[in-house]
Amino acid sequence: MNKRLKGISFFALAAVILISVAIVGVNLSKKHAAEEAAAKVASEKARIVASKALKAEQEKESFSDLQSELNSYIGSDKSRVGLIYYDLEIGTSIEINPDMEFAAASTVKVPMNITLLDLAQKETIDFDSSIQYTEDDYEGGTGILQGQNKSKPIPLKTLSEYSIKYSDNIATQMIIRTIGRDRMYDYFDKMAGQDVPSSGNMTKPAYNAAYLKRLYTNPDNNPNYAFLITNMKNTIFHDRIDKYVPQEITAHKIGNYSSYVNDIAIVYTKRPYVLVVFTNGVPDAAEKIAKISKMIYEYQIGLN
Repeated sequence: MNKRLKGISFFALAAVILISVAIVGVNLSKKHAAEEAAAKVASEKARIVASKALKAEQEKESFSDLQSELNSYIGSDKSRVGLIYYDLEIGTSIEINPDMEFAAASTVKVPMNITLLDLAQKETIDFDSSIQYTEDDYEGGTGILQGQNKSKPIPLKTLSEYSIKYSDNIATQMIIRTIGRDRMYDYFDKMAGQDVPSSGNMTKPAYNAAYLKRLYTNPDNNPNYAFLITNMKNTIFHDRIDKYVPQEITAHKIGNYSSYVNDIAIVYTKRPYVLVVFTNGVPDAAEKIAKISKMIYEYQIGLN
């Protein structure tokens, strides 16, 4: 081999060596970068796990304090109160007499409207139709239709709004007639996951928590649920769950009958929750419900 060829071979070999070294260097650099990235991911995961553990421990302590505060405040009235608080994000709950029976009073208008809206979605009821008032629909008490001219058919949407916003009893009777009482209570059974008494308008806190969870989760994507929630936020009654809580985030329905004073709600804080409170023979019950609601609201907004 002449000198020229030897020189070329030498440079070729050197080039190969340099390229190989460069490739190894690049691969090592990539490996190092990948190891650093993996270490950062692992470190971040560890930080998140530690943060969640700390948060859970802090919440556990706060939750225990809330339970104690509620029990202390309710005190001797505990046997006359049914309460369910349920965090819709993480599922923590406080229950007091969840299966005790109470008169539903006007809180029944929430599951009634859920039934109406679900039947409308299934097209077994036309939600855009109007209903003619009859004398059998008359009921005194709360509402605004008692003093209005009812000679013309009333839109079903208006009846739905009035039954919640004004707790209108005539609107309620017209809706129940449209649905059919038996069909309505069959639907209550389905929502509650158990048999709901179909006479005497009796209920349990557990039933109502189930109704409100359905309204919040909207499992069938019913577009009209938002209509009901808006009406619950726009109710004219503000002496209970939303007395010390922002009204614009509180979708609720009160109920009164004889010694029974009730309220049920979804409260749309950063972490929304359900609150159901039924009472029977509790002195100054509306204010007691308002104070219970305030305690839970302040706890909930204190969560991260």
